Amino acid sequence: MSNKKKWTLAGLIIIVLAVIAGIGYGVGHKDTANTLQSHEWALTNNGQTQTAKFDKSNHLSVGQGDMKYSYSYKISKKNDQEYLTISGKGSMSEPIKYVYKIADKDKGFDLTLDKDKSNRNALNDTDDFVGDIQLAEK
Repeated sequence: MSNKKKWTLAGLIIIVLAVIAGIGYGVGHKDTANTLQSHEWALTNNGQTQTAKFDKSNHLSVGQGDMKYSYSYKISKKNDQEYLTISGKGSMSEPIKYVYKIADKDKGFDLTLDKDKSNRNALNDTDDFVGDIQLAEK
C-alpha cells in the first residue's frame, strides 16, 4: 500500500471515529431544558416543597394537588452561566419576572435568584419563587 493511501485510510478512520464520538456525545448529553422537561421536580423554597413540571412549550406548572399555578419559562446562557427566567402574574396580578442562576446538583439543580435581573414586582411578591430554589427529581 502506498504512503498516500495509508494517509487517506488513516484520515478516514479518524473522521469516522470523530463522527461516532460526536453522535455518542449528542445521544448521551442532555441540555438543561431537556433535563427539566424529562422529570417532575420537587421544588423547595423557603421550607415549602411543591411539584414543578416544565413542558416543551415553555410552560411551567407549580403546585400541590388541584392547586397549581402556571408560568412561562426560558433558559438562556451568558458567559458560561445558564439562567432560568420565570414569568407570569404575581399574587396581585402584576407582571413578574424572576431570573435565577442555574447550578447543577446531584439529581437536580440549585437556582439562585439574581436580584439585579429580576423585576421589582418579583422581588416584592410573596409567590412561589421568592428567594433561592432547589429542584430535585421526583
